[in-house]
Amino acid sequence: DVGEEHDGSEGDGNVRGPSTSSFFGGPRGDLQEGFEDADVVVERTYRTQVHTHLPLETHGVVVDWRADTMMVYASTQNTAAVRNELASVFGLPKSKVRVICKFMGGGFGAKHSAGSFGPMAANLAKKSGRPVWLMLDRQEEHIAEGNRPNSIHYLKIGAKKDGSLTGIQQRSHGTAGVGLGAGVGRIAQIMYDCPNFATEQYDVLTNAGPGAAWRAPGNVQGAFGLEQAIDELAEKLGMDPLSYRNHIDKSEVRKVERQRGADLFDWSRRQPAGSDKGVIKKGLGVGQSTWPRFVALDSSVELKIHNDGGVEIRSSVQDIGTGTKTIMAQVVAEELGLEVKDITVNIGDTFFPVGPGSGGSVVTGSITPPTRNAAYEAKKELLKLVAKKWETDSSELFIEEGKVGHKNDATKKMSFKEATKLMRTSQISKITSRSDDYGGFQQPWGLAYGDLGSVQFAEVSVNTDTGFVKVDRIVAAHSCGRPINTVQIESQINGGIIQGISYALYETRVMDNSTGHMMNANVDQYKVPFSMVIPQIESIIVEEYSALSSTDAYGIGEPANISTAAAVANAVYNAIGVRIYEIPITPASILNALNKVDQ
Repeated sequence: DVGEEHDGSEGDGNVRGPSTSSFFGGPRGDLQEGFEDADVVVERTYRTQVHTHLPLETHGVVVDWRADTMMVYASTQNTAAVRNELASVFGLPKSKVRVICKFMGGGFGAKHSAGSFGPMAANLAKKSGRPVWLMLDRQEEHIAEGNRPNSIHYLKIGAKKDGSLTGIQQRSHGTAGVGLGAGVGRIAQIMYDCPNFATEQYDVLTNAGPGAAWRAPGNVQGAFGLEQAIDELAEKLGMDPLSYRNHIDKSEVRKVERQRGADLFDWSRRQPAGSDKGVIKKGLGVGQSTWPRFVALDSSVELKIHNDGGVEIRSSVQDIGTGTKTIMAQVVAEELGLEVKDITVNIGDTFFPVGPGSGGSVVTGSITPPTRNAAYEAKKELLKLVAKKWETDSSELFIEEGKVGHKNDATKKMSFKEATKLMRTSQISKITSRSDDYGGFQQPWGLAYGDLGSVQFAEVSVNTDTGFVKVDRIVAAHSCGRPINTVQIESQINGGIIQGISYALYETRVMDNSTGHMMNANVDQYKVPFSMVIPQIESIIVEEYSALSSTDAYGIGEPANISTAAAVANAVYNAIGVRIYEIPITPASILNALNKVDQ
């Protein structure tokens, strides 16, 4: 996910690429000149593993092909995309395919399509005339339905004595199996101020399951390398790694995140690498990230005010457990002066206006502005009816705590429900779509200005006899514009961090080199963290109001996951004084690094 992928047509043998640019541009400056100007250079290669999807609910559908409509109940992150695919495969109008996803048991990037199982189930349903239920088993889920590609990630970074970066050279090779998209993202290109940059990102085709989006695709691999390299550069320059980031990172939001995070974490406790005494050594580390503000412009809602006082919001957008229904209800309730419980949210159904897919942290920034705008338009129409009855101007009216009032005449009051009875028809209905941000976009397809920054601090304990690494504490400072629901944001941060720790220490696809078969396609040998190893997690939510849309709110799913593994790796180095350039960081890799077992 470098932004602009090659099409796979160029390359030698099973190597395809490279990708050399993104929607933030291509190479810049002169790398040779940059490294000639450098007083200090870090040149390293970092390796990350293939990381498969492990949702509690596997991929699957129920298809009921009726005479007039194909009904599809799907575990999906994108009802509209599944509808469009099945309509295309079977030559049906989109109006003849209805996809519903009311609830689902986890989706982290791989559930955006109908897959191969969707058309299979539809064909069987058509031929049998009966509903067909087709869910993948756990082995099939591991093998066939996507993974985070691995990476061999070379970085060369130069800096002057004052810390200013002079050049960043990046080259990566990764495999997404039989697919493409095994890059290391854009993070090295855009997070730090550097005049000279170039990247080459290659895909290596192998006879293995295809890659798929996996919570900040590419950028997690990229951050693991970049953030370790920045730490190492700081050490060579004799600078504290947090202070060094203050010097080279121009983001005002991340500056605040570093300050507030360091205070809560007590970064001043950090000692020189490897200086802790005893068998169990403590270490502190930091890692940070950036993620674009993506907006899906094909995002629409319908807002209905019924003449019995009921309020309903509709969209095909799905709630995959992140709380989309709740924040939509909050936005409508605030605009209409009602309580959240008064709002009925009907989503996850393609018979409603098209909503965005749940990926790339796009949903909040895409669906909440049209939701508020629809409520505003419906409110205006309702207030005109009240104004006519009161013989006044609707601009003088307001709705608050379930009552319509007059700004200049306290005697004029009416309940919201009473106001709705003034309608001539059974409802007021408004459909609105996501408009451009105020002032436009960086890219017309929906790349908004600004970014979603994050800084995470990790504290670890490393047992130098056994090699076991325990993450004791994470402090995570994040921004997502206007936080609509802090409980849900903290839940997303917690989930991203737990997955980041799992990526750093546990998860890996084990392949038989002779047969090419995955050997741990189960939930027994595919290691994930259990409850006793989940650390204390403390979140800091930095509010940022840039006045770009009617809600100024954005998602948090991707940023919560990007820098965790890098922060853990930097903390492990601080504990033992030896850097680990490959994940997962296992007991064996710790003992090898400490020369306690044979290489």
